[in-house]
Amino acid sequence: MLRTVTATRFIKRMGNGRTWPCLIECEDEEGNKFELVVKYSEKLFEREKNLAFEAIAAMLAADLCLPVPEPFVVQIEEDFIEIVPDREVKAALQSSCRTAFGSRLVTGFSAWQNGQTIPRSMVTAATEICVFDQIIENSDRIPKNPNCQFLANDFLIYDHELAFTRVLFWREPWAEGGLDSIARRDEHIFSKPHLSEAPGNLDRFIGCWEDLQEDRFEQYRNAIPPEWLQKREHAEQVDRIFAYLSEAKANIRKIAENALEVLK
Repeated sequence: MLRTVTATRFIKRMGNGRTWPCLIECEDEEGNKFELVVKYSEKLFEREKNLAFEAIAAMLAADLCLPVPEPFVVQIEEDFIEIVPDREVKAALQSSCRTAFGSRLVTGFSAWQNGQTIPRSMVTAATEICVFDQIIENSDRIPKNPNCQFLANDFLIYDHELAFTRVLFWREPWAEGGLDSIARRDEHIFSKPHLSEAPGNLDRFIGCWEDLQEDRFEQYRNAIPPEWLQKREHAEQVDRIFAYLSEAKANIRKIAENALEVLK
């Protein structure tokens, strides 16, 4: 669910984003090596809490067979920090929790471009991602900041640390009007104005939600490193998130119905 690895070799900073994600080679206990895109608490708005949110969203997306990179827990040791050549990143790591979040590097994909229309072959997959983002209250996949890549008919989605943040006038997605916002162009890169046609159904998406075992969210909770939830208010907020996701699971058919009604 969340494999734990140790950072061993700094490769580079990934772009100039505000969170300063870095490409780092990591190893597990068996000596297997992975190149991961790593986020650390110092550069996140709410530090360790955002790492927990990122992990929850990634675990859920993976269970729903949505296209997210494999998530990892990354141990950052003092010896590693000492050999980081980027001085700014080194200072940020020194001020960060020693447990970070990593995503397996996926290559060959291209950035989703603002204004692209989703072709018929990708409409259902795009709609699943859009509805997923509404459920997890992720407002960070919009035309000016897609956080999405594609290769042929496949998507890749990432950056969920701002999920589970309710905006003004938010309503549960199963409530009447709870998904009306996906009719607006600027709400999401896969909202109604960006679709070439309406999706036929969300049966696969519904089935994945309904197949989640009753104790699955408890397993997510146990997988989150305790270092990320040391503050009582953060732990309580995470527990509320799992209670909310349980409600979403119970109401997934109504959520899908609301989405299809808006997108028709």
